[in-house]
Amino acid sequence: LPSSNIRVIDPAESPRLPVSPRRVLNLMFGLLGGLGVGLSVAFVFEYLDSRIKSPDEMKARLGIPYLGMIPKVKGSTSMMSRDTSSSFAEAFRSVRTNVLFSFTDDGPRTLVVTSASLGEGKTQVSANLAISLAQAGQRVVLVDGDMRRPRVHSFLEIDQEPGLSDLLVGTVTASEACKRSAVSGLWVVPAGHKAPNPADLLGSNRFQAILSELGETSDWVIVDSPPVMVVADAALIANRCLGALFVVGVDKVGRREAQAAL
Repeated sequence: LPSSNIRVIDPAESPRLPVSPRRVLNLMFGLLGGLGVGLSVAFVFEYLDSRIKSPDEMKARLGIPYLGMIPKVKGSTSMMSRDTSSSFAEAFRSVRTNVLFSFTDDGPRTLVVTSASLGEGKTQVSANLAISLAQAGQRVVLVDGDMRRPRVHSFLEIDQEPGLSDLLVGTVTASEACKRSAVSGLWVVPAGHKAPNPADLLGSNRFQAILSELGETSDWVIVDSPPVMVVADAALIANRCLGALFVVGVDKVGRREAQAAL
């Protein structure tokens, strides 16, 4: 046979370490990749979640004075008249003080309590604020202006009828519609019979006259109104009152929705 120019340079040897997989490198890439993806997803959800979560965020985003924070409670502890020594009652006393300093006039003061959407606790705030003011020696009339979803009567355990709707149509007098509550110094005007046209009734001059009449015999008239973004009733009531207290439920309402409501 003819000679060949092929010759052995190095003999083949088994590698001492595996070429693949590189476990340490893969684990490092997996850790860094998972951390990066997790942070990216968290930032995306945080950016898309526009709900108000703290008083500082509320003041920065909405630009309104902060009156106080109310803890979330349920059941019988949701009324400060039943437990005046709890942190819940103390929170409302703080809100009461800030509300008192917000009004400089000595005459009758009318205040509407509302929120942007349902379930933020506006009725609980209006009822407990009225109780707190009455316990401070003020003469208070609490009016249930939410004739679509009335709840004030259940909070204070009184009859719903007759009430505001009956007073607006003229079927009862103010003394018949205004009921004394179990709290000294607090009177309540419930929603009354279900009205087919609450906005028309609240936008009438008769409603303004009723507020003026109630203000002549009391220091405070607090009106619990429907949410602003649901129906037009809140705007009609606020137009007749001297002040408005805006309730913001934590993790319940978005910044844009609250700004639109204001």
